[in-house]
Amino acid sequence: MATRASIKFSDKNGNFIANVYHHYDGYPEYLGKKLIDLTTPAPITNGLTMKPNGTRPALGEVFNGMGCLVASVIAKLKEEPGNVYLYTEDDYGQCGEDYLYEVIENSEGTGAKVFVKNMEGEWEFLEEVLKGVYDPQ
Repeated sequence: MATRASIKFSDKNGNFIANVYHHYDGYPEYLGKKLIDLTTPAPITNGLTMKPNGTRPALGEVFNGMGCLVASVIAKLKEEPGNVYLYTEDDYGQCGEDYLYEVIENSEGTGAKVFVKNMEGEWEFLEEVLKGVYDPQ
């Protein structure tokens, strides 16, 4: 049985960027952990610069805006046909999801915050939900 989830991405002004539907393994200990790994360690910038050794940053080391972050997450989640799809903003929460996530750009440009809607319908900071289950390094 699938554990469906949707991930809504928004910029620091609250503008909708994308809705990614994830058909199975949408529970926080799997998809939530992946979202933290893929979105929080790197800064969100306006423009890219070369690394001191003259090479370009690798995927996930820095994001050139929130659209780059979303594209990077999709690139890392989409391992095979199926499972990961782009849906409209109106579809968010309307696809029989077991979990809803929201990834919001920090206003300081220091990455993103990831939230998950709990079974009582309340939004929680995902790192708090996973505390003790997963310790991001």
